[in-house]
Amino acid sequence: MKTTATATLPASILTKSQEKQFGPVFYTERGQQYRITANVRHDDQCGNGHNSFSITAEIDRKSGNQWRKDSGGCCHDEVAKHFPQLAPLIKWHLVSTDAPLHYASNVVYHASERDCWGLLKGEFRQHTSRGPNQNGGIEGVPNWIIELPERKDIYAATEPEPVTLQWKAYGRTGDGKDRDLNAARSCAVWPEATYAELTEPGLEQRLADRLPALMVEFKAAVESLGFTY
Repeated sequence: MKTTATATLPASILTKSQEKQFGPVFYTERGQQYRITANVRHDDQCGNGHNSFSITAEIDRKSGNQWRKDSGGCCHDEVAKHFPQLAPLIKWHLVSTDAPLHYASNVVYHASERDCWGLLKGEFRQHTSRGPNQNGGIEGVPNWIIELPERKDIYAATEPEPVTLQWKAYGRTGDGKDRDLNAARSCAVWPEATYAELTEPGLEQRLADRLPALMVEFKAAVESLGFTY
């Protein structure tokens, strides 16, 4: 029987805007001058009902006597290089006070060999009716099709045999995919996870079991910046 972790997650206070800026730091690459500013926030600016943590950056390039926008967003390699004090916090990017973003589903997807439809390579799944506009609103009934032959002219002394049409299951055959365990570790904030921990049955339960301790660690990281958790 499947069980879930029952430990209480750390309480949080919903905050509409809570941000810190680091920099700018000026540097030169390939003879070009740049400046980078890091923005760290932990709040509910998106209005989704929980505080979320993010680290982003803005990079400007000097052109003559003016600074022009060069790049921005999740420039985490550049942030770690120019703001080493923030490097240990990058792993918490897009973690909220509930859990990492789409915690179990993202980890399971990246760790598995199933494609975005949940199918292994060569695996077939027959379509079934769903929603009010299919099969009179009755859901879960398998779908079948008749594939009509293309027009074909035949010269024969006698009439050819009748063409037999057969019903065929309609659905999707999976493409599968390769496992991306590094992406799974990143989504789980679990860099030390082994191959077995990510691929053997029971992954969702292991993720649930480690979540309370993970969130305690996350809370400490947020508060180390002076933020309200």
